[in-house]
Amino acid sequence: MNPVFLKRFLIVLYAAGLIGMHLPATAALFTSLVPLTLWFTAFICLVYFPKPSFQAYLFLGVLAIAAWYLEVQGVRTGQIFGLYSYGKTLGFQVLNVPITIGLNWLVLVVATNALVEEWNIAGKISKAALGAGLMTALDFLIEPVAVHFDFWTWAGVQVPTQNFIAWWFASFVFHLAYQNTPFPSKSSLFRLIAALQFLFFLGHWLFLQFNF
Repeated sequence: MNPVFLKRFLIVLYAAGLIGMHLPATAALFTSLVPLTLWFTAFICLVYFPKPSFQAYLFLGVLAIAAWYLEVQGVRTGQIFGLYSYGKTLGFQVLNVPITIGLNWLVLVVATNALVEEWNIAGKISKAALGAGLMTALDFLIEPVAVHFDFWTWAGVQVPTQNFIAWWFASFVFHLAYQNTPFPSKSSLFRLIAALQFLFFLGHWLFLQFNF
């Protein structure tokens, strides 16, 4: 697929999802398409991964599985992120965690890492810390949206501070692991995906503030 067309398609896809999920006539349809959008975005990240190789795909697969398993333990014990449970919106679950969650972590890591690489920050630890910061900042936008659309729900009224601390540490580990691979990190497509993620959830957050 032509890279320019693909980027335009992604912009239209996320914009349509954002608006469609808030229009009464189309909300149910577009909300049901959330898992497919996650699958498609992850697929794009794999197909257009810079200089793909077996080793690169093996690493990305392990990253996605590790992130999914982390969530399994988080849901099972309540000791990592806090007490929460997944709803039905994100699709098929194994051990009470949607398999799309591992893919979501994968997308966010490679996308935010592409942003970090453009800023030419010295040191793997510094890059990993900044990447984790970006992902945690995004999680602040995701949480109210996730609860509203039944991605997941928390036992308490508010999202626990523990969740954001755990998000940062988990994101830091994944980013640091990525930084210690020889795989290319720079990608204008991945940077666009990062921007779309932020704008998508920021848009949802704004709509929710105005009860739209």
